[in-house]
Amino acid sequence: MANNTTHVTPNSSFGRTKGVIAFFGAKEYDRESFDRVNETYGFEIRYYKGHLSMHNVVLTKDVDAVCIFVNYIVGKDIIDELVKNNVKLLALRCAGFNNVDLEAAKGRLPVVRVPAYSPYAVAEYTLALMLSLNRKIHRAYSRTRDANFSLNGLMGFDMYGKTVGIIGTGKIAKILVHILRGLGMQVLAYDIYPDEEFAAP
Repeated sequence: MANNTTHVTPNSSFGRTKGVIAFFGAKEYDRESFDRVNETYGFEIRYYKGHLSMHNVVLTKDVDAVCIFVNYIVGKDIIDELVKNNVKLLALRCAGFNNVDLEAAKGRLPVVRVPAYSPYAVAEYTLALMLSLNRKIHRAYSRTRDANFSLNGLMGFDMYGKTVGIIGTGKIAKILVHILRGLGMQVLAYDIYPDEEFAAP
């Protein structure tokens, strides 16, 4: 049986004294962030380390909402059990929803998701990876940790003036384009639905 931690606070929700939310696959950072937000709302939160499955779906009995991550497969069998257990909402801690049988949930169990992550965070992380690859940062870190200060094989190149290609120009890519231009790079971008206004010089 998965370990769980329960936090009880007094506010009302879902038509009872306190709403109950079960989080499956909860990590420490999940607990920290959701506990902090919950100070405003006062739900009873139950955290479970294990993935939601037919083996532990019994833990959702009389829970108002169930929150899962992107790598859980919620098919018709689990949907049926959630409905039987009187769960009123399935919340996904992710933008994707292809892991849930929406047809089985239709008209029976509302399913919600995160509509978008911070596009700035993803674009900035993309730049961090580009710089790490170019400047061999991970390899350099490993060497210096072992007191090896040789520069052989660690030379990168100036990104200034280089041309970078980007496929797909959604929110994240557009922010990345601005960042890379700020480094003095030339950007070639492709999208099957081009944004002519954005592409204009």
